[in-house]
Amino acid sequence: MNRRGFVPVRAAVLLTVLALLASCATPQKGQVDMTASGSIVWPGPPEKERIKYLWSLSKLKADETPGTGLTDVLAGRSGEDVTDPQYSNTLLRPQGIYADEKRLYIADPGAARVTVVDRQSMDVLEIREADGVSLEYPISAVSGADGRIYVADPELKKVFVYTEGGKFVSSFEGAMERPTGLAVDRRTGVIYIVDTLGHCVYVYDSEGRRKGRIGKRGEGDGEFNFPSHAFVDQKGNLYVTDFLNFRVQIFSPDGRFAAKLGVLGDSYDSLEKPKGVAVDKEGHIYIVDAGKDMVKIFDRDGGLLLAFGETGHRYGDFYLPTGIFIDHQDMIYVADTVNRRIQVFQFLGGE
Repeated sequence: MNRRGFVPVRAAVLLTVLALLASCATPQKGQVDMTASGSIVWPGPPEKERIKYLWSLSKLKADETPGTGLTDVLAGRSGEDVTDPQYSNTLLRPQGIYADEKRLYIADPGAARVTVVDRQSMDVLEIREADGVSLEYPISAVSGADGRIYVADPELKKVFVYTEGGKFVSSFEGAMERPTGLAVDRRTGVIYIVDTLGHCVYVYDSEGRRKGRIGKRGEGDGEFNFPSHAFVDQKGNLYVTDFLNFRVQIFSPDGRFAAKLGVLGDSYDSLEKPKGVAVDKEGHIYIVDAGKDMVKIFDRDGGLLLAFGETGHRYGDFYLPTGIFIDHQDMIYVADTVNRRIQVFQFLGGE
């Protein structure tokens, strides 16, 4: 495929330091990297361009002056490094990505937090706990039409609900074995929760009441083997990554099996480690293949249309990518996990 042309200290001391730092801190803002914007496209010439690289996001605020950060102050008192991943200035292991008209929602289990970035001001809101308990492994986050934020934490075995301002509200009812992928139908308020160890997808309303279940363990149509990710298209169809069946399954808005695509393999038109799934306005299905460090684009019949990205650390490269989301403007957001960044691309249209 062508490319381009924290250590213990006394509680009183810690609280004092935190208060002092908060009083003089500058607003936290995401730092977008536009260095290679528009200069990388797929496919390469002479073919018509279909995907264009736009920008990436890794830094969550400007670099601190050495010796003035929380880590430096506390380390000076204790003689040890007290770095807490939750307060890292950068993304650490982003896995879930979602975007609405106003904000980006980045689930970063490496930092045990969800980072919400305003798309205009780039102001950053961080969600680190639920009902007084620290998040352990937030793996996905989405928002509803009312602004509420939903976060899945498979280690805590719950999906949590927050206000638009990040205040904890409640958690979803019903036991789950390992909730992972989330998807929302913003027209109806329906929330889909992928339960990887339960081998199913739960259907909830926006208040967190369980309304149904899709699937069971198996290999047949509508059955799952460790499902992981989900996406809802503009018509309300549900797409689910059926990870160890090496495929994506499609369901109608009423939960009926509709279609499937993908087979196990290491060729470009097969799937080795399918992760996130998303769909553009023209109905093309994008699947992150972490085994190949690329995004593969298929038609509904399973035909490969295009693949973009390759293994590496440059702009447009990936290293074990996971989540993907496509917004109403056909901007493509990919969680480039080991490269510790979100990369953004534009679908340019066309069959």
